[in-house]
Amino acid sequence: MTDPTALRAAAEGGDVEAMVELALLLEEDLTGEDDQDELQDEVGGWLSRAAAAGHVRGVAEFGSFLWHVWKDEDAALPWLQRAADAGQADAMAVLGDVYDFLGDIALAKRWYQAAADLGDPHAQDNLAALDRLTS
Repeated sequence: MTDPTALRAAAEGGDVEAMVELALLLEEDLTGEDDQDELQDEVGGWLSRAAAAGHVRGVAEFGSFLWHVWKDEDAALPWLQRAADAGQADAMAVLGDVYDFLGDIALAKRWYQAAADLGDPHAQDNLAALDRLTS
């Protein structure tokens, strides 16, 4: 379902999959401009609700949103860890990004490797780059 009106109605009705889909659809309109605080809050709100409901993809997307959009690694880490523990390769790759940024290369490689083993191309590329830099 990609109709924004139908997604919003389903999300408002408590459909957690619709919450995630609506948030991702709205997130496409984020440009990084300062005047988008309201849109960021709406996206974050839908992802937060889906994550709080235990929707695994919602947990991963919320953690990623916290890291990439709100730049809050302290808030992002527990959500990303939870999603990674549930087998979400994209969350594992983002954990690799976080630990790489924080300078913990061993943990970054661990998470990139886990995501790469599940076929995540972002993790495969970053793992190869880290291997080149550290060998």
